[in-house]
Amino acid sequence: MKEHDLTMTAEHHLIRLMKTMPSSKNSRAAFTLIELCVVVTVVAVLALLVLPALGASKTQSASAGCLSNLRQLMVGCGMYQAEYNDYLMPNAPLGFATGWVSPKVGENWTYGPANTNSVYYTNSNALMWPYVNSDLSVYRCPGDVVPSANGIRIRSYSMNGAMLGGLQGNLTPLISYNPGWRVYIKGSDLVRPTPANLFVFADESMWTLNDGYLQMGLNSPDFPDVPANYHGDGNCFSFADGHVEYHRWRSTLLKVPYAYGVSGTHWPTGAGLPPLASTDPDWTWVRQHASSHQ
Repeated sequence: MKEHDLTMTAEHHLIRLMKTMPSSKNSRAAFTLIELCVVVTVVAVLALLVLPALGASKTQSASAGCLSNLRQLMVGCGMYQAEYNDYLMPNAPLGFATGWVSPKVGENWTYGPANTNSVYYTNSNALMWPYVNSDLSVYRCPGDVVPSANGIRIRSYSMNGAMLGGLQGNLTPLISYNPGWRVYIKGSDLVRPTPANLFVFADESMWTLNDGYLQMGLNSPDFPDVPANYHGDGNCFSFADGHVEYHRWRSTLLKVPYAYGVSGTHWPTGAGLPPLASTDPDWTWVRQHASSHQ
C-alpha cells in the first residue's frame, strides 16, 4: 500500500473515532484511557508516514535547484565557446589571472573573502559572469547549507580539472598532472569520452573546496579534490553536451564528512576513512566521466 493510502486510512480511523466519542448537551464528554491511547497511536503513525516524505521532498527540491543552476552554467559555457572561436570556458585554478570565476582567492571554512564577497564572481577576471544574467545564485548548490565563519558561501561548484579551456598562463603543470590522460582546450577536443559522458561542473565537498578547479587524480585511486555528497547520497553533474543529471554514490563518497571546519587535502584518510581502492565504484565512475586515455 502506498504512503498516501496509509495516511488516508489512518486519518479516516481518527475521524471515525472522533465521531463515535460520547457527547451530551448536559454533560462534558471525556476520553477514556483506551481512546487516548488510540489517538496517540494514530498521531504517531501519521508522523512516521509524513516526516520521511517531507525529508525526501526537501532533498528532491535541492537537487532540482542544483540541476537548474548547472544547466544555466552550461548555457554560459556554450555562449562563451561560440564567442571565442571554439575555446571552452577557462577553468579557475588558484594563481591564474582569470577563470570561469576569479581564481585569485579561494573559499574556506573561515573568513576567506571569496566566501561572501561578490566581487570575485562579478569582476573582469570572472569570465562566466556576463553569461549568467547577473544571477549570483547559480553558483551555489541549494544543498550546501553549512555556512563558513563569515556566512553562507556564494559558490559550491567546481570545474573538472581536465577541462582547461582557454586558460591563459603556464598550463604545463596542469596538463602533466595526469600523464597519459586527455585535457580539453577547444570544443573540437571533445571526442573521448563523448560530450554526453564528460562532466564539466559538480559540487565540490567543503573537505577540499578552495578554487573553482576540481583537481582530479586519474592514474591511481585518489580524490585530490573531493566531490560532494549534498543530495541524499549523491551529486549533481553537468556534461559537455549541455545536459545535467544526478548521480548516486555507492561507496566511499557516501562517507565524506560535511560539518563546519572539517577539511583536509586529497582523500580524507585523516577523517578515519579507508584508502581508496582501484575498484572503488565512486572513484571509477568519476574517472570515467572526467577524461580518457590519450
